Amino acid sequence: MGLFVISGIAFLVGIILIVLLKNVAPPAPKDQLHFKSSDDIPPFLMDQDAFQEKCVEFLSKFNLEHKHSIWANNSELEIAMHDETPVVGGVYLALCIIDPPNKIVDAMKVKGFIDTVKGEGAAKGILITTGYFDDKAINLVEDEPIELVNVVSFLSYLKKFGIYE
Repeated sequence: MGLFVISGIAFLVGIILIVLLKNVAPPAPKDQLHFKSSDDIPPFLMDQDAFQEKCVEFLSKFNLEHKHSIWANNSELEIAMHDETPVVGGVYLALCIIDPPNKIVDAMKVKGFIDTVKGEGAAKGILITTGYFDDKAINLVEDEPIELVNVVSFLSYLKKFGIYE
């Protein structure tokens, strides 16, 4: 009888811990971006059209020719690019996510993009976000033809290429 009571208590404690675990926010990204005021935030981090323009301009710096792009929903822009370089060229896909929930792109979204890149037979995929990636998402792309570009890297690249403004 005591065994059933202990098992029942352990089961209830386990359920409570699972429920509490789901309510915990993901850890804050290591390299967070801070602006002095809301006026300092570049418009392309908040406006869809400006974000689309910056993403296409950014990708073109890698000798990728823009074929077409479409907004899948209010926060996800899908871009098809083409690199005509012999041997290493081919179709490149980009997924640009503006203002992801909680400023975090999770592993599930990245896994879906990996599957899309493989399913389309693309040479490479580039996922750009105005947020950050969780640790599981970063670990997912280790052996995949995917590049992850978070907001800090994105702004750094834009400055490096002289297209920040």
